[in-house]
Amino acid sequence: HPYIYKVTFATANESSALVIRPFSEKGTLKDLIYKAKPKDPFLKKYCNPKKIQGLELQQIKTYGRQILEVLKFLHEKGFPYGHLHSANVMLDGDTCKLLDLENSLLGLPSFYRSHFSQFRKIN
Repeated sequence: HPYIYKVTFATANESSALVIRPFSEKGTLKDLIYKAKPKDPFLKKYCNPKKIQGLELQQIKTYGRQILEVLKFLHEKGFPYGHLHSANVMLDGDTCKLLDLENSLLGLPSFYRSHFSQFRKIN
C-alpha cells in the first residue's frame, strides 16, 4: 500500500523480533510537529514545549486523508492496527506512511490500551 512504510529486513524467533526500515531524513509526523531533527536525542527533541507548532490546514487534510485511507485498507483486510500516534507516521515528501504494523502480529498491546481497557462494556 502506498501509505505503509517499507521494511528492508525482518526476522523473528520464539523470544524476539527485529524489523529494519530505511532511515528518513524528514522524520516522523511527531518530528514535524516538534520541529525536531530525527537524529537528535529524545529529550532534546520532545521536551521543549516552546518548539511545538501546529500543522497547516492543508497538511492536516492531506495527512488525515492518507492515514484514513491506509486504516480503511487495513480494516478491510482484517488487520488490526492499534498503534496510531504521531511517532508512528513517517513522512516521505508530502506523503505520510504508517510504521509498526508488525506490533499486533507480535502480540504487543495497543498504544491506547490503557485508555480504553477501563471501559469493560465497550463492544
